[in-house]
Formats: sequence, structure tokens, C-alpha cells
Amino acid sequence: MNACTDSRPLIMSYLDGELSEAQAAPLRKHLLECQPCRASAQDQKNLTRWLSTAKQVEEPVHVPRDFAARVARRAFQGDRGALTVEAPMAVLPQRRDERSFRFVLVLTAAAAVIVLCFAVAIRQMTLPTSSRMMAQDENVLPLDKTIQELDRLNARDCEAAKPDVKPAEAGRRP
Repeated sequence: MNACTDSRPLIMSYLDGELSEAQAAPLRKHLLECQPCRASAQDQKNLTRWLSTAKQVEEPVHVPRDFAARVARRAFQGDRGALTVEAPMAVLPQRRDERSFRFVLVLTAAAAVIVLCFAVAIRQMTLPTSSRMMAQDENVLPLDKTIQELDRLNARDCEAAKPDVKPAEAGRRP
């Protein structure tokens, strides 16, 4: 009975006083030991208390004295209730609005599809293409040779970046 999965369905019945003492005792013990189940029980208790106070606050509905007699009289006369029939002119603009909305919706969807197609086509046109662009394992250098080649290129770039200073000019200051 200590498992939360066994206890949680019984909490509401416990709060309503529907459990026997044999069922309630292990549940009480579990609620004392398990904080999440205790919090769930407290939440349900608060909800029940809130709902019961909401019922008490509800104001009575005021019904006229002869309401039942009027309803019975109208029912015996064949009245089926107040039916409101909309004028045909009022229905037509709504249907036009619905048709217009559907048309605009379909038109917008079609425009979105066209824009998407153009975007994909433009993207395909701007991608680089070449017959030599292939990833082949034939020209792969070993790691140590790759590092040596990169060091050589870095040294060459450093030499190119050094300013050309003659030894005689290096000693003079302006």
C-alpha cells in the first residue's frame, strides 16, 4: 500500500469518508510518509472546500409566481417555444463572408506554396556546382603531414607579414 500509484486513486475516497478503516489506515500512514501524496491530498481537500463554498454562495433563481402555469398553458395550446427565424437577407451576407474567407484562405495557401517553390529554386541556383567538387579519400594526407603543411603555410604568411626593414635603418630613430 505504500506505493504512490496504489495510494493516489484512494485519496479522494478517503477525503469523502468512503473508505473502510482497513483501507484508510494504510493510506493515512502513507500520507504521513510521502510528501507528494500528502500535497495531492491537500490540493484535493482545498478544491472540495472551495467547491462546497461556491455552492453555498449561489443565489436562488427568482421565478415568477405563475411561470409553471404559463408554460403549461402554452404547451397545451401547441406552442413549441420561441423560435427565432433569421431573415434570408441576414443569412446571405454571412455565407458570402464565409465564401470570401475560404477564397482568401485558399489564395493565401497557394501564394505560400508558390513562394516556397521560388525559395527552393533560388537556393538551388545559388549553390556552388562543379565537376571537381567531390569528397574522395584518395588525396587525404596523414595527420602529421597535414600539420607540417599547415606550419609551413603559417611560417610563409608570417614572413610575408613582416615589414621590410634594412639593418642600417633599424638603428636610427626619427
